[in-house]
Parts: sequence; structure tokens; C-alpha cells
Amino acid sequence: METLKQVLGSGRLVALWYDAPHLHYLVEGSEGAPPQEFRVEARKSFPSLAEEFPALDWFERELWEEHGLVPEGYPALKPLRNHHLPYPFERVEGLHEVPVGPVHAGIIEPGHFRFSVLGERIIHLELRLGYQHRGVERLFQGASLERALLLAERAGGESVAHALAFCQAVEVASGVEVPPRACQLRRVLLELERLFGHLGHLAGLFTDIGYAYAATQVGKVRALLQGQLERLTGHRYGRNALTVGGVGFDLDPKTQLEVRRALSELAAEAEAHLFAALKHPMVLDRLRYVGPITQAQARLLGLVGPAARACGLGRDLRQDDALYQPFTPVTRTGGDVLARAQVYIEEVRQGFAYLDRFLSELPTGAVSAGGVWPLQEGELRKAFSRVEAGRGELFYWVRLRGRRVEQVKIVDPSFKNWRALELAVRGMGLPDFPLINKSFDLSYAGCDL
Repeated sequence: METLKQVLGSGRLVALWYDAPHLHYLVEGSEGAPPQEFRVEARKSFPSLAEEFPALDWFERELWEEHGLVPEGYPALKPLRNHHLPYPFERVEGLHEVPVGPVHAGIIEPGHFRFSVLGERIIHLELRLGYQHRGVERLFQGASLERALLLAERAGGESVAHALAFCQAVEVASGVEVPPRACQLRRVLLELERLFGHLGHLAGLFTDIGYAYAATQVGKVRALLQGQLERLTGHRYGRNALTVGGVGFDLDPKTQLEVRRALSELAAEAEAHLFAALKHPMVLDRLRYVGPITQAQARLLGLVGPAARACGLGRDLRQDDALYQPFTPVTRTGGDVLARAQVYIEEVRQGFAYLDRFLSELPTGAVSAGGVWPLQEGELRKAFSRVEAGRGELFYWVRLRGRRVEQVKIVDPSFKNWRALELAVRGMGLPDFPLINKSFDLSYAGCDL
């Protein structure tokens, strides 16, 4: 445990999961170095490290809730997703409580936010999620690879990223080699998904500050990008496009050229609206200094993706992907809503550039590995995979038995980032909450699974 503590103190937690009878801690040290895996035996309980390393907090609560493992020494243990158990909210004496949700005015996912306020100033926020809990990881147990891939695509809000992370984990476990053309086509889909995700975040931000023109124009570009994804795959969210060992579609030269031209036009349109918006005094005035997260807080909570990069933490898994080289992560240091918006906008520009490169340099050859499935009936294999999804690092661990999945562990980036919202709203006005929440734009379903 002491070695684990030392590595956690200088590194970053990637995931914690239970593969009986051991807990598995996956910790990333220096950037680019392979993450280290630590095993700790746990049959009924395990020593809690959450007080010293807050990034472990929700993981330990999840282990107690899902597997009955008690984190010894955990202060005030509460359920994470189970709404059948009592949940004592933190009370702040002398402050007024404002409960919001789980049913909201907009067409959004359910979540409960319990504010403790002094006047309109937020002193404390406690989240209560889990309303979207579907037992997704249990549904994988015993599933065929085809069925499991369908589940992965529907686990959270980023279908391509989830499908890719699952496929890569299975491919590593089984030793299946993916053809170069299929690898590059997968990156095309991943960047398209990142683009329309980021544009959706930005359109929401512009809507919340009353900048309707920019919201409409950015929303239009987003919809047209989804149209291009549908043109490539037959689905506006890219579902059913990936297979274990490759992809289920291909591009002829004519379509390849037409998609490149369409994306070039959309890139110019997005650039014009986004960078004009970012120079608008009203936009700058409304976003700057709102909902700040310090770099120290981001490290402590183990934030990932644009939320972390807006605090100056320059980690992006695309740094480790040979297809993206050279790659420089987009970072800002402000940690506020403006910094997060700036990261989204720069990554939109970056994404269009990579899409053009991937489509112009597409290798020839097969789009699927094909051949005989390499694992024998009953043969046991385990592996994990990480993908830089739009919201950050997405983790999948799989345990295979032949062509069936025995167990899976999913860590969606939203699972790591939701607690940042509790810190970002402190000291802010209650009317700032929708804006701060939208700047993270996290997935309830991806967190609740």
C-alpha cells in the first residue's frame, strides 16, 4: 500500500475496479509512460485512501455499493447510485437550502443539486446522481462480442468513443490486429464525434448568456457535421460503424473527396462564428472569472479532458497515438468558464485539421481484420484500453472467455469530472450555476451507467 500511495501522490488515478479477489488500481505516472497496475486483495473490506486522495472517493463508494466491499476508514459513507438507501445531505447551519432536480425545466437528463446559499451566493453544493443507473456493466456479463459492442455504444453520450474503447480492449486481449486503413477511419469518426460534441457545448453556453445568433449558427454547423457522420456510417451518432477488428464501412474516392470539401466549408464557417464570438465584449465579460477551478484542485480530483486542460494540465491521450503525431494539447490556465470555452474552440480548429489530414492520407487496404477468432472456447484473457473522448479519458477493462465477455469495467470521463462542479460554483451567484454546469456539460448516463 505504501508504494501505491507514493505513486498516487505523484501520479494520476486512471481507474479502480474489482476482479475478485483483488482490487486493481491503475495509476499513470509521468506523461507518456505506461500506467502502473497495483493489486490489493479485498474479500470483505479494504483500506480507504479517499481522504488522502480525493480522486478515489466515488470509486470507493462504488465498490461498496456494487460489490459490498467496505472501505475501512472512509468518513461518512453514502450511496453513490442506489436510491433505495438513506442519503443524508450535508447541512450548513444558518444557510438556506435550494433543491434543484432531478426533474428539470429543460429536456435534459435527471440529477439532483442541493445548494446551500447565503442570499444568492452559493456556499456549498452537493450532487446526488444515479437516476440514470441501468446496471450497464452487469448487462455485459455473458454477452457475445456483438451484443457487448451494442451495449458499449449505448453506455454513455459518446457512442464512437465507447465503441472504440471496447473494441480496442477486446483486440488487445485477443491479439487481433486492426488494418491501418481501419485505424485511420476510426480516428475520422472519433474526431467528428468530438467536433459535434464541442460545438454542442459551445452552442449551449451561447444560449445561456443570451447570444442567440452565435448559438444558432454553431448549432447549424453541429447538425451538418452529424450529417457527414451519417453519410459515412448510416447513423448520426456513428453507431454500428465499428467492429472488433476494424470498421463496418468504407469510403470510395469520390465520397472521400466530397466529405473533405464539405468539412473544409464547415471548418471555415465554424471558425468565423466561434472566433468572432470569443472577441465579443459581452461574451468575455460573462464568461471570465466565472466557475474557476485551480490546477491544484484539478490534480486532487483527477480531472480529465478539456476540464483539466483549461486548468493548465496538458494531458491528452492523443499524445500517445502515432496517427496524431505531431500533437500538442490545447491548454489554458484560467480554469474558469472562459478557459473551458477557449479549449473547446481551439480543439474544434485542431479537430478539423486532423480530419482533413486523416482523409487526405487514408491508407489503402482492408477495413477489417477478418480471419478466424484467435481465442479458443473457454480461453481466458484480460486487457484494458483508453480513448481520449470529447469529455476526456474513457477507460474500458474487459475479461473475455472465448468469444464472450465475463466482466467489464467502464470509467466514463464524466465520472471523474462531476465533483469539479461542486467546487466551481462556490462563491458564485445562484444564476451562474447553469452557465458553469454547461461549461463542463457532463454526461449523467455515462456517470450513472
